Amino acid sequence: MINTEAVRSLPAGLQRTYHTVRDKWDPHFEWVVNDSSPWTLLQQPLSRTALALVGTCGAYRRNIDCAFDASNFYGDPSFKEIPRDTPPADLALAHTHFNHEHVDQAAGVGFPLTALIELEHEGLIDRVVDPAISFSGYLPQPRQLIKDTARAAARRLLEAGAQAALLVPC
Repeated sequence: MINTEAVRSLPAGLQRTYHTVRDKWDPHFEWVVNDSSPWTLLQQPLSRTALALVGTCGAYRRNIDCAFDASNFYGDPSFKEIPRDTPPADLALAHTHFNHEHVDQAAGVGFPLTALIELEHEGLIDRVVDPAISFSGYLPQPRQLIKDTARAAARRLLEAGAQAALLVPC
């Protein structure tokens, strides 16, 4: 976690975000510092890489999945599996903590599954892993996500053959 002193050294926009979350939603909110996840450079070209899509706009399949619990004060740490053949028109978004102006016009802006599949067809990506994974990105207390949910999602993507992941935040 980043302490309040460290927040003062952040750019002004991040400081505003930090204080907005604390003032509006969670007075105990603290930034989480990633000091243990092994970020690694891609070892091969994308044209030979099985790429997973991981989005945080709260995408779910309308009339199939339960929506993320966007009204929960502490967010929803679950994830949804989105099959790669899901038409963009079948996606809905359940995330109330970002501006929906563009994603409401086209879900592919926040969850670009179709665009990645087009890159696969063009040979720029070896393949897009099935399924894609969707989270709702609002989690002021991410302990369950870090300890359980993210690991379960990562296991699912590895089982599906993912060699790399594209994270699309909202």
